Amino acid sequence: MSDFLPEGLRIVHEDRDLIVVDKPAGLLTAGEPGTDVRSAFREIKKYVREKVKRRGTQVWIIHRLDKEASGLLVFAKTEKAFEWLKEQFRTKRAHRLYAAVAEGLVGTGAGAHSGTIQSFLFEDDDGVVRSEAGPIRRDASGKPLRTEGKLAVSHYRVLASGKGRTLVQVRLETGRKNQIRVHFQYLGHPLVGDRRYGAATDPIDRLCLHACELGFAHPATGQTVRFTSPPPPAFKRLVGSKSDGAHEPAEGESPSPQPLVEHLSVTPLRSTAKPLPEGLAAQAAPQPGDQSWDHVAGWYQHLIEERGSDHHERVILPGVVRLLEPRAGERVLDVACGEGSLCRRLAALGVSATGVDAARNLIATAASIAPPHNAPPPEYHTADARQLESLGLAPFDGAACVMALMNIEPVSLAARGVAALLRPGGRFVAVILHPAFRSPGQTSWGWARESDSPERPIPMRQDGPPRRTPDDRKRRPGKHQRRPHEQIAPEAVRQFRRVEGYLSPSHREIIMNPGAVAKGKAPITTITYHRPVQHYVHALAAAGLCIDAMEEWASLRTSERGPAAEEENRIRREIPMFLAIRAVKVARSG
Repeated sequence: MSDFLPEGLRIVHEDRDLIVVDKPAGLLTAGEPGTDVRSAFREIKKYVREKVKRRGTQVWIIHRLDKEASGLLVFAKTEKAFEWLKEQFRTKRAHRLYAAVAEGLVGTGAGAHSGTIQSFLFEDDDGVVRSEAGPIRRDASGKPLRTEGKLAVSHYRVLASGKGRTLVQVRLETGRKNQIRVHFQYLGHPLVGDRRYGAATDPIDRLCLHACELGFAHPATGQTVRFTSPPPPAFKRLVGSKSDGAHEPAEGESPSPQPLVEHLSVTPLRSTAKPLPEGLAAQAAPQPGDQSWDHVAGWYQHLIEERGSDHHERVILPGVVRLLEPRAGERVLDVACGEGSLCRRLAALGVSATGVDAARNLIATAASIAPPHNAPPPEYHTADARQLESLGLAPFDGAACVMALMNIEPVSLAARGVAALLRPGGRFVAVILHPAFRSPGQTSWGWARESDSPERPIPMRQDGPPRRTPDDRKRRPGKHQRRPHEQIAPEAVRQFRRVEGYLSPSHREIIMNPGAVAKGKAPITTITYHRPVQHYVHALAAAGLCIDAMEEWASLRTSERGPAAEEENRIRREIPMFLAIRAVKVARSG
């Protein structure tokens, strides 16, 4: 059966829906459309056609490996399998694990045997990918360039080190072009043999990167399947380890896909942030390298403490306390606590509250505000929400994260940290902007006539109901004819929420000071990350947190009297603004 394949390209699995192959280094995954260069894709198409002896047989490409890398690839043999597999890779459900050898000793600090690399990747005109801390590239004057970076997250674990090199295992949370190679260059440890991205050595005449595990749900059965390919024995020899060619899990590692991150010990990751109030969320652009909300702490304090936030006071905080069900004497952790409003509310109930935030200015503000009713003051710590285990705090009975998870990336680290600090049975409550209806830049309000049929284009306006048309005025004689700009009666229009995207994770830069920017001041920005609900569910489940309640909360604001007020109030109650999730730490047996 493999007689039709070139040397080095090995079939790992084949059925009527798909084919999994082990690609050798030096072979393209696929050439550019319209070209006929030698590639794994071309060879697999030839193999399938020769096997079935039928012209017109098709094969579909699902994902790629760099030409210089080796390892596992899956191709679809039916259109149904293609759509199924492509969706799994797009929504990050597919499991991919890599082995690589990096120059130098990676993770030499305390507890640095694993870590996360997060940055934004930009591809230059020459095809070289570059890594930067922020998603917007700027010229020498600070003016934003047109290219926008793509968020990339890689998790790694050190397997062995020696001879001035490190063997690592890498799991991708995103799958960008050259991601692993660029990230290890960004870390200061380019992969052995990777001259394109700064390697100084090439002892085995190849890039030391191999795709060793590939898992996904099978398109025919829905069952999870997993395929493995041992990394080349030379990878272990490069670090002075004995090798029998087998892929050996690290000590204590499960053969099933487990999060590879235990300590955040590598690149600086963007820290906890709060979302903007309604009305600012659709405006955009962040400060590269900004690590916390210190640069907007004064603005946020003014919003919450002086002007107040009706969403927080009337909807969010009461809802969090209700779901959290705190009892006097319990210990509760507030993750990304900001200026401490939830901590003070919990303290007033007799709860021992502890707040954590990455912004020192916000923590200083929180500590300076006395709790009400002579309650004991909460305890505050300045720390990254993705490094909660490093605080060494005693276990908590409950935890909360209010309007901040969508500003933490990767969210899996925060979930694991919360789970590590909760007692078995402890509750965790998280509130976020509703991903389906309130995603900045992907959702907006619109108006349509009640009489509009699905066959007719909907006349939409973002700033209010549709205006009357000449036909409307003909049906309403008298003074209405003399007022051509009058809005039609409220009962004749309907407001709706427009959703332009949901399943694809994305990020958006938010300008915190749009008024000042309009006057020529430099923008102060932060980043919000859009993720579908399933992303949060998976992160919590992987951390050992079982969801037992989910609620959707609407805004309680009301419009001033006017022709559109009734409809605006109706739709405001129908389309939720916030999503609240409660999860309980599962007590592990044994």
